Amino acid sequence: MMRLLFVLVLCYHTAFTQDMKTLRNRYYEALQHATSADKLYDEMKGKTISDPLVMAYWGSVQALKARYSWNPYNKIKYLKQGLQTLQLAVNRDAGNLEIRFLRFTLEYYIPAFLGYSNELTTDRVKIVELLGKKRFGKLDKPLVMNIVQFMKDNGKCTPAELKVLNSVSYE
Repeated sequence: MMRLLFVLVLCYHTAFTQDMKTLRNRYYEALQHATSADKLYDEMKGKTISDPLVMAYWGSVQALKARYSWNPYNKIKYLKQGLQTLQLAVNRDAGNLEIRFLRFTLEYYIPAFLGYSNELTTDRVKIVELLGKKRFGKLDKPLVMNIVQFMKDNGKCTPAELKVLNSVSYE
């Protein structure tokens, strides 16, 4: 019985990891192409999403629709929906590095005059804390190191935070 349970858990973990890799790749494609963003949005829309990380990607996809929309009303609507979904994901798993990073990067690229970058400081502090404590979750080395590099390059970190980021290693 225990062996069967172990096999089922292992299969679920493997399938979830593969699904997340696919979702990440599709999201990165959507960042580059409106048609990819529309397709991913349509596929995720209406699905019940309980996993906080998948929810964070859904929020990011919603907000990404704002980037490709020409109608100002739709831009704001998609952005607000995305930020609300991302907030739900953070509420469900506040210590998840990838969720925090998704929200941070979204807010980083929102023009400040719109007033939707309210969690930049909170997320920056949490991201640096998680990286400093090596709480990478299930992220692989290239993704962790890309997060570190983005955080170092974005100009938002304090000298103390940069010191932490410079000491991050993936073992």
